This record gives sequence, structure tokens and C-alpha cells, in this order.
Amino acid sequence: MTLIHDIMAYQKAPQPETVPRNDSLDSSAYDPAIHQPEMLLIACVDARKDPIQDLGIPKGKSLILRNISAFIRGPSNDAEECVSEAAALEFAVTAMKVKHIAVMGHTDCGGIRASVNNTPLPHIKKYLSPFEKLKDTADYEKASPDEKICMLENRTIRASVENLMRYPFIADAVTQGRLSIHGWLIDITTGKLKEIITKG
Repeated sequence: MTLIHDIMAYQKAPQPETVPRNDSLDSSAYDPAIHQPEMLLIACVDARKDPIQDLGIPKGKSLILRNISAFIRGPSNDAEECVSEAAALEFAVTAMKVKHIAVMGHTDCGGIRASVNNTPLPHIKKYLSPFEKLKDTADYEKASPDEKICMLENRTIRASVENLMRYPFIADAVTQGRLSIHGWLIDITTGKLKEIITKG
């Protein structure tokens, strides 16, 4: 069984309405997990979601990279390159040799909504600027606001997966069969995953 199979099995199992947490500050009760990540999970910063808890991932089994809308810009030669993104990916794939990268967007995403509504906030607007080319289609122009949000939810996930493949060390790992990439959309209400795209 791989971690991806475990996540999918967890999705199918009945879930409790609340999951108890151990908030004890007693260090003697803390048993640290072994750090053996099989996956890098790229998720949104949305405070309503807890990627580890939502997917039932055991501690120590997944690295986590969170940003607005779980978006990957991809490599760049200009000053806009996101060094933290590249470093996290390189650490996961080259140093830790994870077997999977999962890009997990979600419904009712504030970043997606901000793009659809053309946010005036300058830093967020700059961050979301790659979304503009994803909106430059005839069907998007004709769509309702809610339809535009659904379109962008799917398109940003697909774009992130394609942008991951633009990193040579990731493309090589996928080609050699050492890495697979998954694009997921999680429903903010039900917690159910939808597979959007897979590479490798």
C-alpha cells in the first residue's frame, strides 16, 4: 500500500464530525514521528483546511508547502522567480526523494475569488497575475461569476501540475518513474477529493 492509496481509502471511510486533538503541553506525552516523507503536498493557506487531518496522512509521511490557491508558478530566469517554491521542490524531490507531489486546490478559494473579482490589493494582485492567461478564453468571458470560479479552480490546478513539469529535476524524476504528480480539488464542505490531472 502506498500513501496515495491510504489517502484514497481514508476518503472512502466514514469520518467523525470532529477529530480530537492532543493539546497537552506535557513533553513526556509527545512521541515524535519518524521523518520519512513519501509525498510533498502543496495546499492553500485557507484557515478552514488542515491538509494532514483532512487527508488522514500519518505524521512524518508528507512534506507540506502552503501558499495562496496552492499555485505553482514554475521556474523563471527573471527577478520574479519564487526561490522558496524552487527550494521546497528541490528539497522534496532531490534531497528527500518523495514519490508523489500532490497539488490540492479547494472549492470556495479566496485566492480564486480575488482573481475573478480583480482584487485591488497590490501584492495579492501581483501574486495572482499568472491567472490572467487562464482567464483569457471565450468560455470564461461568457460565464457567470460562479462558473468562472469553478473554471479557475480546475485551471489553476492543471497549470500548477504543468508548471511543476517545467522544473528539470521534476520532469526527469517523472520520466524515470521515480515520481508521480497529482492534481486534486478538495470540496471545502464535504472534504471529498476529485482527481483533476495526473502525471507519471
